[in-house]
Amino acid sequence: MAQDVQVPDFKNEPMLLKKDGSLGKLEKTTGEAKSKGTYNPGAFYGGNVGTNDYIVFQSAKSPVSVGTDAHFIVKLGDAETDPESVFYLTKAVIHKNTREIYTKKAMGKSLKDSYVQLEFEKVAPGVYKIIPKGLVAGTEYGFVSTAGGAGHTIVFLFGTK
Repeated sequence: MAQDVQVPDFKNEPMLLKKDGSLGKLEKTTGEAKSKGTYNPGAFYGGNVGTNDYIVFQSAKSPVSVGTDAHFIVKLGDAETDPESVFYLTKAVIHKNTREIYTKKAMGKSLKDSYVQLEFEKVAPGVYKIIPKGLVAGTEYGFVSTAGGAGHTIVFLFGTK
């Protein structure tokens, strides 16, 4: 990895950190927020309905494809911001010609199994290298911003080769 790393122009936008230290853009999009009802037939009085909330994207694959050893970089709004509080990385679920990123599962089910563990390495004040652990080849992923409003979550998507 090159020692002189470029710094992204915009804050809170993860970018691919190439081996030569240059930057590459991820697929940046605002997906459509949706909910799916679920049914629990074991619940009293005819079952319990809950919702799974997710963001849907209109293609099954990202045009951005990276290796499973990819690193990323992000410039935060200020040097005191914790990078873990700005976004998280999660696997996308592929359905026919769409990708779905789940933001809430019904009836207390956890999303943690789809999250990717991230390590952060400080490059400069407010600038961090992001090192994902355990990316799987042939999988679609998304960095989900925690700062979006209802229905307007910005997601930075990529696939692995």
